[in-house]
Amino acid sequence: MISLSLSVEAGKNMENNTFFKKIILVIIVLFFVVSFIPSLSGEIGNDGEYFINSYNKIGFSSDIDWWPMFHHDMNHSGHSTSSSPNTNIVTWTHKTGDWVYSSPTVFNDKLYIGSEDGRLYCLNANDGEELWNFTTGDWVDSSPAIKNGRVFFGSVDNKLYCLSAVDGIEIWNYTTGGWVYSSPAVCDGRVFFGSWDTNVYCLDVVDGTMIWNFTTGGSIFSSPAVSDGRVYIGSDNGDLYCLDADNGTKIWNYTVMDWVWSSPLVYDGMVYFGSGDCNVYCVNANDGTRAWAYSTDYYVDSSPAVYNGKILIGSFDNNVYCLDASDGKEIWIFKTGGIVDSSPAISDGKVYIGSFDDNVYCLDASDGDEIWNYKTGNDVRSSPAVSDGKMFIGSMDSKVYCFGDEIINKPPNAPTINGPTGGKIGIEYNYVFSSVDPNDDDVFYYIKWGDGHVEIWDGPHASSEDINVSHTYSREGTFTINAKAKDIFDEESEWSEFTVTIPRDKLLNEPLLKFLQSHPNLFPLLQEIIPLGIGL
Repeated sequence: MISLSLSVEAGKNMENNTFFKKIILVIIVLFFVVSFIPSLSGEIGNDGEYFINSYNKIGFSSDIDWWPMFHHDMNHSGHSTSSSPNTNIVTWTHKTGDWVYSSPTVFNDKLYIGSEDGRLYCLNANDGEELWNFTTGDWVDSSPAIKNGRVFFGSVDNKLYCLSAVDGIEIWNYTTGGWVYSSPAVCDGRVFFGSWDTNVYCLDVVDGTMIWNFTTGGSIFSSPAVSDGRVYIGSDNGDLYCLDADNGTKIWNYTVMDWVWSSPLVYDGMVYFGSGDCNVYCVNANDGTRAWAYSTDYYVDSSPAVYNGKILIGSFDNNVYCLDASDGKEIWIFKTGGIVDSSPAISDGKVYIGSFDDNVYCLDASDGDEIWNYKTGNDVRSSPAVSDGKMFIGSMDSKVYCFGDEIINKPPNAPTINGPTGGKIGIEYNYVFSSVDPNDDDVFYYIKWGDGHVEIWDGPHASSEDINVSHTYSREGTFTINAKAKDIFDEESEWSEFTVTIPRDKLLNEPLLKFLQSHPNLFPLLQEIIPLGIGL
């Protein structure tokens, strides 16, 4: 009886121990899941594709509608759900080395854009600070696409590049037979783009190997839209093509009377695009049959955007057009002072677009009334991007602009100082001072020559302009020139230093030395009268 009780009790203890171990195991698993999952840094792409971001530095903010590729998304809607600026206040500018034809893309508080100086720039979207740049072999007019921690873009050096979006390190490149103006579309592990060698390419996103290519009848400036397993792209031969995204076979093509540089928009089962024959077209996305065409007075290279059943597009006839998406009937026209090659961006009931009259325009999407405009320093061919309450665009004045209803003023850079590092007493020498202001504001210079003389806020001078200031040292010694710059808002730079050595005038002392050598008995007397440190 006792042994039976002990056996029962032992069995109960074993059951309790097993249950306790299970509880401990569950707790460990739950702890691991809670700790591990956030480190995956999952991102949701605009095409609904989920992926694990191996570049954890990029992170992701799922509540912001980013602008990660040309014209926002794979359908090229040109529309953002983000709020957008109501005024023409320039929040910041960033100056590149040449014209900016490329259109910006914005992802996770970083802006990516190309320049005619051959570089792709990555900027802080909040203040315009340059994070890195990458140099190609020629102009970068292509607009970058951001996906899986990588940035993809083309160059006039005939290549498509894939870089790390974090630091700009090259991962791979693919060489075509012609310029790559086309802006890539990236989805389902593939990169789609066109080249001036007449081909449409599909590359593997991982290593850039070619999956397929399709040869059109002309050079390709247009950027592909990808929707429902199909690639839509225009060609210089006057065709809009619909290709199978899997293998590149042609499904259909629609022929117009001149080039198709415009990038197509796919919306509600239809494809919209412009042409060099001066028309805006709407064709069926399934079979390419025409639904309607609208005639402007000149070339249409601008790419259409859509908002509430309205098609927005620019023309070389200086106009911005708003058409009914269903039948192409004109709703309103806004006339600018120059060619409209820029493609519109729509957000918060407003239309943003650039013109060759140097202006960026903000229009009311409902009736085309002008809300504001801003004059840049040259033609605006770049197309705007809208994200997180800000609008971004490039200009042929070499700058990237950010509009955002508030000004972020940054101080000038510490000035550079160039000039002679040595000289003679009583001789006037020229020194060159130059400071770059990140906001391109005029600057003033405060210069301390190190001998008690000061130049107090000389200016104003243009940002980055070389300023010549002369100075004469009246005594020997080693002097430190200190200089700083301030902008028109009194934001001051750090100090810069430059060392100048003015030795004693040997010619002046030579007669005295010869006299002392011929009268050595006078030297002890002079030592008593004159301090020894004067260099005799």
